[in-house]
Amino acid sequence: MSDESSEVHASSEPQNLLPEITQAKRKRLQQLFEHGTLQSNQGNFDYATELLTQCVLGEPGNAQYMSGYLTNLKKKYGNSRKGHPMAFFKMGGLKRAAKKAVQKEEWLNAFENGCKALQWNPWDVQVLEALIKTTQTLGFVEVPLLFLKSALESNPKDLEINRMCAVFLEELGRINDAYQCWRRILDARPTDDEAERNMARLSVARTINESGYTAAPTANANKRVTAKTGSGATVEMTHEQLLEQQIRQQPKNSAKYIELAEIYTQTENFEKAADVLRRAVESCGQVDSLQDRLEDIETRLMRQQLIAAEREHGKDSDEWRALRKKTVTKELEIWQSRCERNPNNYSFKYELGMRYQMLGNHDEAIKQFQMAKKEPRRRGSCCLALGQSFQSIKQYRLAMANYEEAIEEIPDRDADNKKRAYYLAGKLSMTMGEWVQADQFLARLADMDFSYRDVSELLEKVSQMRKKSE
Repeated sequence: MSDESSEVHASSEPQNLLPEITQAKRKRLQQLFEHGTLQSNQGNFDYATELLTQCVLGEPGNAQYMSGYLTNLKKKYGNSRKGHPMAFFKMGGLKRAAKKAVQKEEWLNAFENGCKALQWNPWDVQVLEALIKTTQTLGFVEVPLLFLKSALESNPKDLEINRMCAVFLEELGRINDAYQCWRRILDARPTDDEAERNMARLSVARTINESGYTAAPTANANKRVTAKTGSGATVEMTHEQLLEQQIRQQPKNSAKYIELAEIYTQTENFEKAADVLRRAVESCGQVDSLQDRLEDIETRLMRQQLIAAEREHGKDSDEWRALRKKTVTKELEIWQSRCERNPNNYSFKYELGMRYQMLGNHDEAIKQFQMAKKEPRRRGSCCLALGQSFQSIKQYRLAMANYEEAIEEIPDRDADNKKRAYYLAGKLSMTMGEWVQADQFLARLADMDFSYRDVSELLEKVSQMRKKSE
């Protein structure tokens, strides 16, 4: 079995070039697979691992080999979902190597280190996430699904695992499976607005996939419909008038308010949409996330007004600044309210922290970001925000520590925040006079995107300062 010391380093061969599979090699791999499967069935799990490792590394895109490899490892650990008792220590070097290889986009290196790390725990979510990203990038379809299945097996009720799987499954075109992941999240956390939004969106996609039909557009408020009055007479009215009539007849029917508000939302008439939802909250109370819907619409209305003020007066005007402060203050109140209603929702704490930060209240922002870091998928974004708040109150060492953690935690697919973390870390290093460190951060950023902001000029300045200090 692989150990931490067996970490695979980048070779001199071109990375990401899939190994050539000749007929002779395929025959040999198949023989190894059959013999490895036999050994696994007989309980010789370590020997089976050695044989099956050669198969998965010899043909990374072979789903049959990977399925056999994972099945053997899970049988070895009695399907415990925990792996080796010392897995945390044994696989540490391999995990770090896989993560580093993903950051460098050395996909075959990441694949090899990730597969060997799984030998200690085939349910490790961080390793599986790296392997999902890697095999997707390499163009495989079935193999990433095997890793997703293992991630869900590790803890089927874990909200963050389901969230991760939902994102990847949708990217792989598995709309129904992604929908079920969001469903599990919403069942466990009924107030999760992200899950609710994604379920609504995927529901439309499922209808399209299953029926072949194109989803019908949202009803137009002015479209004429035929309906009956309270006396039974048949009359023609607009769809808007029909819904208003139904609301008067059924004032506790929240679905009708939501449908009418959605019509106004589609035409960006947020003022009318907000009015409808206010009536809904007053009549129906806290059902169907009405308060959250109202707050979302009120936020969109304020941002719409802010855009109009920018067009009319410009961002340098007193009018725009006053409206922006009013908007952020209102959003702060909204997220404070949501955090009170949902004290264990760390995404909400992150949003609240962002509003505190916008208003310059960095002490409160830091408190919220530190709590929000408990959510694994938010950790990178929280560290980036923490770095900015600590820098604002001149706690430069704490700011740098958080920028460095952000660089490690932000996934490669979030390229914008990754580049921002490198940039801020580089600029702060310059402020602190740590030119070697600044050069390292900015060089990594330039390697990702040489056109990013003023990175080329900063690198030149750092180079000059390093020469002076030598």
